[in-house]
Amino acid sequence: MWIFLDIDGVLVPEKKFDAPVGKDDLLKFDPHCLQIFEDVLQRYPEVFVVISSSWREIFTFDSIQPLFSPSIVERVVGFTPFLDPKIIHQFQYLRHQEVLEFLRQNNALEDFWVAIDDIREHYPSDTNVVVTDAYTGFDLSSALALELFLLAA
Repeated sequence: MWIFLDIDGVLVPEKKFDAPVGKDDLLKFDPHCLQIFEDVLQRYPEVFVVISSSWREIFTFDSIQPLFSPSIVERVVGFTPFLDPKIIHQFQYLRHQEVLEFLRQNNALEDFWVAIDDIREHYPSDTNVVVTDAYTGFDLSSALALELFLLAA
């Protein structure tokens, strides 16, 4: 099973930017959001996490992966791929296409997956998406929605 994880609006809620943010705090997750997310993951050891976020355009995987706790870090396995810029205009749901390409590249098209994102419009209406409130990020409501998807898998 796979979780395709956005970061801004999920583990980095917009409320973080209500006050000025120092340079040293830019590459940090909200500890409350992270704890709630990881609490769900602890109950599902067969689930892997793939970063599906604009953060992959700014930061390396080696700088993002250690932001997760030691008990989870090895299950955070990579980024969704960048699609060919010559063809991306063809896709209505670019982030969804990146997920499908990751699954294709990993021979996992038949595997269960769920996305966590603060923007529902990145995915077609018939896909499994936990939509977070961008201002508050991943919260108990998001955790319940994720748990329901994982239980149904």
